[in-house]
Amino acid sequence: MRYLKYVFPVLSGGYMVYHNKHTLFNYSNFLQLQRLTPQLRYVDEMLSSRRVGSIVMEPFRMSGRLLGAEACYGEHDFEFRILAGTTSTELNARLLFEFSKRYVGQTVLGAMRGQNGVLMGRRGNDELTTAIFGGPVRTTHDDEKMTMRNYAESGHVFSGGYLDISYVDEGGKTYMILKGGGPNNFASLNQTFGSWLFPNMGKANVKAYRKLLQLPEIDHTVEYITKKESSVI
Repeated sequence: MRYLKYVFPVLSGGYMVYHNKHTLFNYSNFLQLQRLTPQLRYVDEMLSSRRVGSIVMEPFRMSGRLLGAEACYGEHDFEFRILAGTTSTELNARLLFEFSKRYVGQTVLGAMRGQNGVLMGRRGNDELTTAIFGGPVRTTHDDEKMTMRNYAESGHVFSGGYLDISYVDEGGKTYMILKGGGPNNFASLNQTFGSWLFPNMGKANVKAYRKLLQLPEIDHTVEYITKKESSVI
């Protein structure tokens, strides 16, 4: 067939879609799991809650422990600004910030356990969850400043790293800004995959907000901000 499409599930819970030579990571599919919350919570009651993330990433965690928690140690640094749309009474930084706390997986990659350990629960403040691709993550947020931080705790593949998220209204537009940093193991791996996965998580979040409010679909441009220059992807 001329336009043959193959869809493969990936560890983060989204999908890698191959359409000819075009590759797209779609995190929105993971967020659709919210529709199965009652069923997933029922199954969860019958399973152990001792989770450290994807078993495929365990070799990296083991390497870090064997090498005294310093395996390919360094610091990653990336920042993205995602366009949510034109600022209005229906879409602004405050509303998007509050919406982003509704479900922990909206702001923590592949996370399903939210506030007070509830499966498919809200984002907690100063609580632990599990990023399915990495391991334990401590989530905090500041309601006044409309900022969030995901900090990779001990046992996470990238322990010591963090992702800061902020929501701003600027120049008549509303943006979700994601900035990663901090010293951690496998920093170059974090830089590479984080620069790919987190913007898609952010785009899925702002798309979900617009869909909830039945706002028209737009192109959510992602601006990659560096210390010297910026580019739009």
